Amino acid sequence: MLLGLSRVKRVLRRLGDPHKSLPCIHVAGTNGKGSTCAILESVLRAAGFRTGLYLSPHLESVRERIQVGGRMIPEREFSRLLGLVLAADRQEELTYFELLTCVAFLHFQERQVEAAVLETGMGGRLDATNVVAKPLASVITSISLDHTQWLGKALSRIAFEKAGIIKPAVPVFCPALPGVALSVVKKTAKALQAPLTVVGRPFKTLAVDWRRNRQVFGDGRSRFGLSLLGSRQGQNLALAKAVLDGLAKVLPVSGAAWRRGAGGVRLPGRCEVVRWQGKTAIIDGAHNPEAMGAFARFLSDSPWREKPVLWIMGVMKDKDLAGIVRPVAGRIEAACAVEPGNARDLSAAALAAELRRQAPRAVVWVTPDPAQALRDWHRSPTSPGTAVVCGSFYLAGAALKTLRGGIGA
Repeated sequence: MLLGLSRVKRVLRRLGDPHKSLPCIHVAGTNGKGSTCAILESVLRAAGFRTGLYLSPHLESVRERIQVGGRMIPEREFSRLLGLVLAADRQEELTYFELLTCVAFLHFQERQVEAAVLETGMGGRLDATNVVAKPLASVITSISLDHTQWLGKALSRIAFEKAGIIKPAVPVFCPALPGVALSVVKKTAKALQAPLTVVGRPFKTLAVDWRRNRQVFGDGRSRFGLSLLGSRQGQNLALAKAVLDGLAKVLPVSGAAWRRGAGGVRLPGRCEVVRWQGKTAIIDGAHNPEAMGAFARFLSDSPWREKPVLWIMGVMKDKDLAGIVRPVAGRIEAACAVEPGNARDLSAAALAAELRRQAPRAVVWVTPDPAQALRDWHRSPTSPGTAVVCGSFYLAGAALKTLRGGIGA
């Protein structure tokens, strides 16, 4: 993992700078940026625009990261464009994320995308997506401690990195961030004469359909559905709505398109409820303390708050382990520690030790393979009817792959 723009700029120059003419909304944030990006793209697509979407990480296929019109890049196109980028990377200097970013820009250019939504990979100032010099809008969804070994250990420093996507005279949108973080964003926006909109009030949840992964929200004037669960989606929705209202002159969206687009959002692994032969798995990619806190609030409001639950957890070794476990430790009665299947995995044994430390009354065991852990849960007649799978997007992807494959493979 190498931050910086020089490598990706050199390669993009050899490719004809496909990013320079791209109309895009650039989104950064510690949490919530994937959902916000998905909402923005879905609504713009419903409004009739040819949309591009660049997300990370992927859950099951790397092609999920690059989408046009709601469909991930075809295998043949991905292979061809990947070859072009590799040929242009003469010194083999690009990182994995930079390589994919270049492929995304080429794909969006070839498909003549009218509105692209770009999610930063990490931070913002030195993220590969920040080669975009004049986006339509800059969006910051949240700021909290994560990736501290790269972005810094102080909230003000992380805010500085996220605010690095703000461009001169380009409108900026964010929610009511923590005081020190909001001060940094305000200072940066003022210095660059970038109009700042702080969205202070999230949309209110009016109803939840837990089985269909759907919520109904209201803004005081109308009601609309969102096909995503989670306690922070009201904030993400309000932020996305403010962005699109602010861009109404260049990207007009009708009320009908807003409702249709919000209702059609599809983003797996975010408080996703999956039913399988009488049992329920709740899957979330919560991978830092803020995200796990939001997930804990989601569970507190859910029908499963009083029911026995098996926790299947796996995290990355570069994360705040104690901070991730802390918001849910009081809920854990039975937990299986796993390893999501990534080079950055924390060992299941180390996770189990932390679970036992923070939840001393819980029964904790180790099954490194997530698929095996899910199969054991599903097949055992004495296991709880509900499993919570969380701690990493890599684990969420592995779990969804197993569940959709039928568990019993």
